[in-house]
Amino acid sequence: MPSLKANHRQILAAQPIDGKRTRYRIEGVPGLWLSVCPSGKRTWYVRYQPGGRDDRVFRQYTIGDAKAVGLAAATKAAHDVVNKVKVHDRDPVSERVEKKRENLTFGDLFEDWYERHAKPKLSRHETDRIYYNRHLKAEFDRKRLTDLKRTEIARFRDKLAGKATPLVSNEALMLLNRVLNWALDEGMLDANPAARLRRAGKSKPRERVLPPGDITKLWNALAAMETMTGEHMARAEKGRMLSPATRSIIRLLLLTAQRRSEVTEARKSELQIDGPEPVWMIPGERTKNGLLHRLPLCPMAAVEFRKAVRAAPVKSPFVFPSAEDPDHASMTPMAITRAMARVVVELKIAKVSPHDLRRTVGTEMARLGIPLHVRSLVLNHSPQSRGVTEAVYNRYAYDKEKREALATWEAELATLIGMPHRILTNVN
Repeated sequence: MPSLKANHRQILAAQPIDGKRTRYRIEGVPGLWLSVCPSGKRTWYVRYQPGGRDDRVFRQYTIGDAKAVGLAAATKAAHDVVNKVKVHDRDPVSERVEKKRENLTFGDLFEDWYERHAKPKLSRHETDRIYYNRHLKAEFDRKRLTDLKRTEIARFRDKLAGKATPLVSNEALMLLNRVLNWALDEGMLDANPAARLRRAGKSKPRERVLPPGDITKLWNALAAMETMTGEHMARAEKGRMLSPATRSIIRLLLLTAQRRSEVTEARKSELQIDGPEPVWMIPGERTKNGLLHRLPLCPMAAVEFRKAVRAAPVKSPFVFPSAEDPDHASMTPMAITRAMARVVVELKIAKVSPHDLRRTVGTEMARLGIPLHVRSLVLNHSPQSRGVTEAVYNRYAYDKEKREALATWEAELATLIGMPHRILTNVN
């Protein structure tokens, strides 16, 4: 390793060798090193062996930027570190990590969890952010993890159940557990204080299914928006105008019965919509069960996708790109939930969520006599619910059966909204 004399000018003049990061040992100062990056940044650090010379493990204790920390201060810091190691048999790096862990707040942990885990891996990350800001932040944001007590979390659970609802309390408790369990896996915690806490209320499966009249109302409202202008909104229809992309997404939720995030985050590369039998290939990394999902597209669904692809910027990989960053992000699932909430209020329809549309299609398919296993395949339910033999040994894609099921539902929907059969069969 190259070395430098303990001279301020020589240290400032040091350059990276061959354009690569170079570490220089400082002569006459045990353990002190200077790292010089190609960018010109210089960082002091101390290199030591926590177990003495018999231990081949070396550790690096960072002192700081050489611009802010002079040679004299770096020399003193190096002497202190070496003294702790040799005289007192302490490990400064481990002590620094432990001190940082002791001062870590739940707010810091949530942000770390959100950026490293939730945002890239969880489709519900937006919902988790909302729950955190609305219910957890005020209570736990500045709370140190080391001070987080089980009894305190239990009291919060009960208080939230009374202030909001038991189900809201349950969701908040589950979010707490997700974050703390991740911290446990990452070595930031020794135990999860919220583990196995009872829930404040019992979750009930959602049961909302739109009656035929509400389906017609919703569809016709979307159709009416095709000809609406700003003048309509200024006069008497404020809040009902939705973007063309949002309208297409809501229609596709009702036509395909797929999940909210699967539709909003659809990519152009997933669609094969120019042939006689269009299909949408949803990759496993975007499906709830982690499996590739082949979904045949019937005429009305194919039309919506073609229309959306034509409207999207050419360079964007997304069918429904974000207005702010079309090249790197799609519209968000929460935007669709909010849009639907506005529309149903205007239409005086009982509250409807995007998932209610999926449940409605599944229910209507059952009423139309479509077999359970075909409905399950259309909805892409977990393979476990279809049995071991079906999940593991049957790799037939059931494209024909799925297409027939969706065509049956599309024909029923066309009847509800008053679209003549001859128009449906000629849609392109």
